[in-house]
Amino acid sequence: MKKIVYYIAVAFLAINFSSCSDFLDLPSKSKTDSDSVFSSIDKSEMAVLACYTGVWMLPSKAKTDSDSVFSSIDKAEMAVLACYTGVWMQDAWYKAQNGTDEMWSTESNSNANNYAANYVLNDQSCPTGIYTTSYSSIERCNSCLKGLRAMSLSGEDERKCHIYIAECLAVRATCFLNLIRYFGDVPYSTVPVLDMTTFSSSRVDRDEIYDGIIADLQEAVEVLPWYSEGFFSTPERISKNAAYGLLARTALYAAGYALHWDLNTYDKSTLQMRRPLDESRVRKLYTIADEACKAVISKGENSLLSKYEDVFRALNEGGVYNPEEVMFEYAEFGNTTNGRVGYTNGLCIHASNALYGKTLPLQLIHPTFYLSFADDDTRRDVTVGNYSIDAAGNDIAVPYGALNLGKWRCNWKAGPRTATLKTDVNWPILRYSDVLLMYAEAENYLNNGPTEAAKAAYEQVRLRAFAGDASRIGTTPSTYDTFFKAIVKERAFELATEGWRRTDLIRWNLLAETLAETKANTEKLAMREVPYNEVKTYRAYKEATSTSWKDPLVGLTYIDFDHQPTETEMSELVARYGGTWNWVNMFITPNIAGETNSGIAGQSKILGYKENNNTLPAWITELYRGFIKNQAELYTLSTTAIIDVNPGLTGQQHPAY
Repeated sequence: MKKIVYYIAVAFLAINFSSCSDFLDLPSKSKTDSDSVFSSIDKSEMAVLACYTGVWMLPSKAKTDSDSVFSSIDKAEMAVLACYTGVWMQDAWYKAQNGTDEMWSTESNSNANNYAANYVLNDQSCPTGIYTTSYSSIERCNSCLKGLRAMSLSGEDERKCHIYIAECLAVRATCFLNLIRYFGDVPYSTVPVLDMTTFSSSRVDRDEIYDGIIADLQEAVEVLPWYSEGFFSTPERISKNAAYGLLARTALYAAGYALHWDLNTYDKSTLQMRRPLDESRVRKLYTIADEACKAVISKGENSLLSKYEDVFRALNEGGVYNPEEVMFEYAEFGNTTNGRVGYTNGLCIHASNALYGKTLPLQLIHPTFYLSFADDDTRRDVTVGNYSIDAAGNDIAVPYGALNLGKWRCNWKAGPRTATLKTDVNWPILRYSDVLLMYAEAENYLNNGPTEAAKAAYEQVRLRAFAGDASRIGTTPSTYDTFFKAIVKERAFELATEGWRRTDLIRWNLLAETLAETKANTEKLAMREVPYNEVKTYRAYKEATSTSWKDPLVGLTYIDFDHQPTETEMSELVARYGGTWNWVNMFITPNIAGETNSGIAGQSKILGYKENNNTLPAWITELYRGFIKNQAELYTLSTTAIIDVNPGLTGQQHPAY
């Protein structure tokens, strides 16, 4: 037994097998939560077996082996649920989504998260969590697929078994797509570790992996039920609707640009950003994406919520599902497994706030991204928190250097967190607005310009953003180039901080120019140069308080001034709008009593050139300091957590490193 365990430990997958929390790392009031796990003695047994840290996957003649797991369809379902734990992970939003035109990291220059955000990449600072967590779920999927396919069933149990197989295929596909997005060519296996002839696996050409992912998803959509058929009671599991969306996403990534090199020589000179060399392959992939999106749209089950705000309020509250829009979401549940969503990427809340508890954002919105929204775009104040909360619950306007991520805010929760760092906030992996925009993108490519259907999909997203006012959405572009640029911009506004921007920019081959433009614009804003020469320095805002859960506040009411508001002007605001008004300089760090090196003041940065002794602040000059085109588009492989675990990867490091 010790020998078997050792071999598993050194396998290329670097797997952390199931623990007790794996089965219970499932959400609130749904089919997949702890109420379901403990609904029968058989299911309860599976939760207990999971505590044996992977023993159930090992070949033995014990009660806890795979023969027991797959002895009934109910027990098998519990194993399938454990597969979901790797479809999303903290590294994907904490490290990997920094470093775009959306957001930046405020952590110290010696911190690995700061390295990742600014492309200072090496084999010690890469986000290994994405790699190991993804492969852990892939191993569970492979083991479940083997067990499920060996089951002899009939009737309804047989139908369930086929659906669970499709579910595993879709989960495995999701994990492999995440690996390719960040690491490019990676080891690829569709069999359990214990069935491998060797535990030493090298990189596999990603086109081969993409073909496998697409085949898996195409098989899955044929079997999975539509959400309306009621087989799954929660979007935390993959329905046919979600599988079609995942298929479209995979096809677009497979058709897009990526950093490639010669896998035979690993010669640095072979590094290049390119699409697949076969144009017919690219067109076929766009067709797959187009048809997958069309299947979802034509079915008519999915739609946009009337208010953008409601999407994220539901995710923060927990136990509230909007499957018509959020087609697939990652489930967070339990004291030991919840991520930091809302703690490191939400509103800043004073450490001594008695109601909400402390949050300490280490990710902030780029001020230029905030200013790129139209003032009446309802997504802006949902996406960007323009305030923080002090100890007494007072809402304080924050300057441009301290704009918080607004989609994940603890004051929108229905009640207290399970622990300081634990928020049990579900993460949206696929939304219907994404499907609409993917469809518009695919139609535009295949027809060398937007079709009426493409325009309608794009305008549907825009219309919701402007509260249904068609006069505000502007004229939809009619040429290929102009419509494509509109899609690029719209995906930024619609899907901001949800984990797709960095790799979207890469698949469009726009990352380098976007980073260069963002840094240049941030410098121009600091110096009040065109196009930011009319941005006001001061902001008067109407004070508010946050003293209850499900806080109704979205954004503070404000009026901008090009000078410090006078007492008379402030009095006029009170007379006209009521309430109490205060003001803040939007280009400096706020001075808040009781805050030193952490909390509200500590997480903000001076933005202004003249406010920083006529010098550009260091955080601006150091933005993306490590980025080199045709190098930093993919992460390195850790030499201590990946390459050393898998001898097959020896000599297969990213050639730029």
